[in-house]
Amino acid sequence: MKFDSIFIANLSEIARPIAHLMEKKEAKFEIHEDHYLCDRFLFSDEKNRILVTPYLIDKDFYDFNKKIIGFKHLINLSPKKIGESICESIIKDKELFEKLIILIKNNPKIRLISYSTTEEFTKLVKLLRKCNLVFQTPDMPEFGQEWTGPFFDSKAGFRQSVYNLKGNFPEIPDGMICDGIVEVIAWAEYFLKKYKGCVIKSNRGLAGAGLKIIKIDQIKNNDIKTYLTNILKEKYWSKDLVVVEKYIESNKKISGGSPNVELKINEKGVETLYFCGMRVSDEGVFQGIEVGLGALPLYVKKNLRQPAIKFGQFLKSAGYKGFFELDWVYGLDGKLYSIEANLRRTGGTHVYEIAKVLLGDDFQNKYYVTATNIQVAPKLKNKSFNEVKNILNDILYPIQGKKKGVIITIFSYLKFGKLGYIVIGKNKKETLEIEKIFLEKI
Repeated sequence: MKFDSIFIANLSEIARPIAHLMEKKEAKFEIHEDHYLCDRFLFSDEKNRILVTPYLIDKDFYDFNKKIIGFKHLINLSPKKIGESICESIIKDKELFEKLIILIKNNPKIRLISYSTTEEFTKLVKLLRKCNLVFQTPDMPEFGQEWTGPFFDSKAGFRQSVYNLKGNFPEIPDGMICDGIVEVIAWAEYFLKKYKGCVIKSNRGLAGAGLKIIKIDQIKNNDIKTYLTNILKEKYWSKDLVVVEKYIESNKKISGGSPNVELKINEKGVETLYFCGMRVSDEGVFQGIEVGLGALPLYVKKNLRQPAIKFGQFLKSAGYKGFFELDWVYGLDGKLYSIEANLRRTGGTHVYEIAKVLLGDDFQNKYYVTATNIQVAPKLKNKSFNEVKNILNDILYPIQGKKKGVIITIFSYLKFGKLGYIVIGKNKKETLEIEKIFLEKI
């Protein structure tokens, strides 16, 4: 059997820098949560591929979805023992490492790809190159340029990059890059007094970890400085750079207040993949996306497209290659504010990729798709996939053979009472109606 790619599900490697600045229990939870979230990569990339995940995906869940999405030639592998990093675990697992060598030898020019070009993934690539293997890394910067991902992905790196675009980029929230807890508290106090709200971001924070949204009305009995001192005790506020910026009140009526665009840089240039509205909690935690017909007003898409391409061209000139996206806030003042960039696949990439497979390349003009990556599902906790399938049978994709319904994308996390999902419908109304029925069932 011939394979087109090997996908390394290295989600946890992005979390390691901030996890190492957490308490031991919190760090372990952060890493292993990311391991469980790797189920979603079942829905990514090529049909004919090897998918290497931290844990083997549940067989019934795996077999059912392979059939639904038509990925017949998909093999799931995992290391015998998983640590913080899947790439490091692959290297330590001699049997798995040798198996990858054989697969690459038998599939000349196979693509080796990952969630993100991390230091650990780069090390794995270099070791495989030393074995005189011929394979492609299309989403990876050239050797020597790997620094570009971590730099521009950081909160401070993004802010500095935007300054370098010299007026060719929309407004970003008023803010400062701080080094040390004294500066963080001082600038947070300044923005709270001036704007009545601020956002504090750890340089390597992600998906809500290392993020505080503070409004002046939260501070009652304590003075501002005391309040900030009490809530900023985690090491990552004092052991790394921190960005403190003005809090922008979003207009939830426009794409949930958080429009987004994801792009990809390759040899040809900067390619726009999709626009979406992000599902973000009041605490600023990313939960999922809404993409498709009507997800963003046309004028918002227009206002996002050019700045995103310009930013991508800047990244490309610095040597970056691969996926990236820009997060925005649509303010109550009617302005768009760019707040950060993520230089990797995202929590929405698999949604875009599987929607293209099931619905066609032009799905954004014909369907409406919602997705949530971590949804509390107490009614399903500890149930087998076949039990879950029976409970949800009438709303699972494809409902009565039509291109609509629910797809469970993350099942492993259900042992903790949470799962991930996608809902597909012909329009926003139908999709949200199916999603409502689904949420009532779980």
